Amino acid sequence: MATETGGSTEPAEQTSREYADRLLSHQRVESLLGNGLYAFAALMLVFLWLPLLIIVFLSFAQSPNLLPFEGFTLGNYRGITGEPGLRSSVVASFSIATLSAIIATVLGVLSSFALTRHQFPLREVYRTFGIIPMIVPGVILGVGLRFYFLTVGIDPSFFATVLTHSLYGLPFVLLIVSARLYTFDESLEEAARDLGADPLTTFRDVTFPVIAPAIGAGFLFAWVRSFEDYIRALFVSGITTDPLTQWMFGKITKASAENLNVLNAVSTLIVLAIAIALAVAMNYGNVTGYVAGTRDEEE
Repeated sequence: MATETGGSTEPAEQTSREYADRLLSHQRVESLLGNGLYAFAALMLVFLWLPLLIIVFLSFAQSPNLLPFEGFTLGNYRGITGEPGLRSSVVASFSIATLSAIIATVLGVLSSFALTRHQFPLREVYRTFGIIPMIVPGVILGVGLRFYFLTVGIDPSFFATVLTHSLYGLPFVLLIVSARLYTFDESLEEAARDLGADPLTTFRDVTFPVIAPAIGAGFLFAWVRSFEDYIRALFVSGITTDPLTQWMFGKITKASAENLNVLNAVSTLIVLAIAIALAVAMNYGNVTGYVAGTRDEEE
């Protein structure tokens, strides 16, 4: 009897030990994978942010090179004021980005309502063509629009650049606002209409407050895409319009120490301006949640 009892107990203990070993092994693998992902994420952040931090650091340096380091100075920022063409380029880029973002936002919001609230023939084709400008390579879109504008009598100019960037920014507004409208509870509008509100009042007091962060996020995307665009503007801006991106590229092709110092300072100011804009967006509605794609998580 003792032999039989010992024979039935040992396999059970062995099975328990094997199960415990496998569990421990799984926990170790899980821990290693988790630590590996954290390490990879940290390396990616360093890889992405290090160049930006170097630019900010060098904007206060006397030399455009890290080594040998020659000390700090504010002369790079003082030199910005005397740069020929910089002020007009900033004004041109700011004006183009603002006008094109406004046009893209208006068209994108109207298109989003058409797609989400109405059924009409070729609706999916309409949606597809509304998104295509964001995936067409910039060179192709720039060349195509240049020939198209010349065909209809529009020379490369400030106006042509605004139209081009409006088309480029439209998909960003369309996608973000459409996604918000698909999840919008239309019973709120029905309740407002039952209480006697006309369509305009219903939109102003019920619909717009709900979708306003999505509209703001779409506008922000369209504005930034236009402000940083170089390729498309190169084909349609002509010789009379010199956006900031083209001015900066012209500077870097003449890679003197003075030009590089100025570029570092200008780049730092652009980063600061975008950071301020994002800070404002973070304190107004949930615009940054739409931009980062974390709106649902935060809600």
